[in-house]
Amino acid sequence: MFELGTRVAMVDDLVLAERFYAEMLGSEIFGNGSVDTRYMLSTDEFLESRRRTSSRERNNGEADFWVNRPPHSNVTVGEAKVSLYLADHHVQEPPPEQLRGAPRLALTATGEQIERARAVLARHEVPFEGPVEHAPPCPAAESLYFKDPAGNFLELCRLRED
Repeated sequence: MFELGTRVAMVDDLVLAERFYAEMLGSEIFGNGSVDTRYMLSTDEFLESRRRTSSRERNNGEADFWVNRPPHSNVTVGEAKVSLYLADHHVQEPPPEQLRGAPRLALTATGEQIERARAVLARHEVPFEGPVEHAPPCPAAESLYFKDPAGNFLELCRLRED
């Protein structure tokens, strides 16, 4: 199965998202989670980016890196890298009872990790659905569905053995 090197999620609270992805998903479920880098989480960083854009001359109408770069964090969730970007506008969340949808961020997990996820999600009072079994030819044998604090759909899936 094709695995992505980096995944991206838009969130409304970077600190809350870091805790959810790095600590709860990464450390508690996958046994490996960390916040790797942060950009513009403070007022000082925001003001510095403004200072840089106002003092920098643009050549030939080129786009300014500092103007277009939104606040974000990069986290490790198990073996996956996830970039969390602060949304610059409100995105209407799906209803709380809807736990499956698209687009969604899918992470490959073992059967043990899915069972651990059920216990961790229940302890943190995060609603989930599953595990849901999938029939062949689907490459996933089973999936667990839930949402992050920003309302993004997530799926932990155990791949079918070849």
